[in-house]
Amino acid sequence: MPSLHRRLALRLALGALVIGLLAGAATLTLELERVDDTIVTLASQEATAFTEQSPGVQEAARAPLIQQRLVTFLRNRQSAHQGHFLMAEIYTPARQEIAQANEGLPPDVERQVETSRHRFPPGHRSWYHKIVAHDRLYLQVLTPLFTAEGQPAGTLEGVYSIPPAELSVITGRTTAMVALVVLVVMITAATLYPIILGLHREQADLSRDLLKANLDTLAVLGSAIAKRDSDTYAHNFRVTLYALGLAERAGLPRAAIRELIKGSWLHDVGKIAISDSVLLKPGPLTDDEFALMKTHVRHGLDIVHQSQWLEGAAEVVGGHHEKWDGSGYPQGLRGEAIPLNARIFALADVFDALTSRRPYKEPMPPEQALEIMARGRGRHFDPTLFDLFIRTVGPDFQAFGGREDDRARLLLMRRAQPYYMPA
Repeated sequence: MPSLHRRLALRLALGALVIGLLAGAATLTLELERVDDTIVTLASQEATAFTEQSPGVQEAARAPLIQQRLVTFLRNRQSAHQGHFLMAEIYTPARQEIAQANEGLPPDVERQVETSRHRFPPGHRSWYHKIVAHDRLYLQVLTPLFTAEGQPAGTLEGVYSIPPAELSVITGRTTAMVALVVLVVMITAATLYPIILGLHREQADLSRDLLKANLDTLAVLGSAIAKRDSDTYAHNFRVTLYALGLAERAGLPRAAIRELIKGSWLHDVGKIAISDSVLLKPGPLTDDEFALMKTHVRHGLDIVHQSQWLEGAAEVVGGHHEKWDGSGYPQGLRGEAIPLNARIFALADVFDALTSRRPYKEPMPPEQALEIMARGRGRHFDPTLFDLFIRTVGPDFQAFGGREDDRARLLLMRRAQPYYMPA
C-alpha cells in the first residue's frame, strides 16, 4: 500500500503540475493581453486629452497651430504625468501629417520607431508595438482621434512612456493571478487525492476478487482434468510452481510468466475429449490409441482459443510435448522454434511426474529423476534451461515436491497473484 500511495501521489502531483503550468500559461497569456489593452487605453486617453485641448486637429490648414499645441501638450504632460507621450505625430483623416514633436525620446528607441512600419489601423481601432529599453517599457501606438461630437478627426502616432508605478501594479497583479491559478490547481489535486485513492482501493478490491475467481476457475478445471487422468489435484499446483520458479530464475518478463502459469494449469485440458478406455487404460497403448491420445493437444488448443484471457496458455498447451531434437508432437518443432514457455514447462512436467507417486509407480528421489532427465539433455530438453533447472530445483523440491496436501496450492496462489496485479 505505501507503494500505491507514492505512485498515486507522484502521478497526481505531476498531473497537477502540468495542468497548473498550462493553466498558468493560459492565464499569463490572457493577463498579458489585458495588460496590453490597459496600456493602449492609457495611451488612447492621453491622445483624447490632446484632442480635447486642441479642437480642429483634422484641419490641415491649421497645421502651424496644431504643431505649437502638440509641443506644448507634450511638455506639459511630461511635467505633470508619469505616463505621457515622448514623441507624437498628428495625421488628418486623409493621413496627411500636420504636426510632429519629440520631447526627450531616447535615441535607440527613436531608431526602433523609425524602422517600424506605420500601420494605420482599419476603422477606429488602435495599433501598437511594445519597445523595451533602459529597463523601461514604451509603446509605439497609432490611435484614432475624434472631435467633441464624436466624428473622426485623424490619427495620433506616438511613443508612450509607461509609468513605472503603473507597470509595477500591472506586473504584480498579473503575477498574483498566475500564482493564484496554479495554487487553485494544486489545492484541487490535494483535495482529489483521498477521493481517487478510495476509488483505486475499490477497484483494487474488485480486481482481486475477479483475479481470485479466474485463478480458482483455472485451478478447478486443471484439477478436474488431473483427477480424470488418474492423477491428483496437487500435480497441477506442483508442476506450475516448478515452471514458475524456473521462469523467474531464467529472467522471463511478467507478461510471459502470467501466460506460463495459465498454460501450466491447463496443459492437459484437452484430455477431457479423450475416452476413458484410452485415457485410463492400465497397460501400454496401441499405435492407434496413442495417435488418439496425442489429439488431446489439438482439443486443448480448441478450448483455450475460445477465451481471450486464455489465449496465452496456447504456447504450453500446444507445445509441451514437443522435443528439442524435433521428435515430439504435434508439429515436430525443433530447438528454439518451440515456444520458451513450453520448453520450461516440459522440464517441470517430467520432473514432477518422476518424483511423484502414481497408481502404477512409487516416487523417485530427485537425484535419480535428474539423472534420468539428463539423458534427454539436448534431445528432449533445451540444454541451457536444463542446466539451470538442475542447479536450482532443489529448494523447490524441498518446499513442495511430491506433497499431496494443500501446501502447493496455497503457495502457488500466493506466488501467482502478484503477476496478475497492477505493477
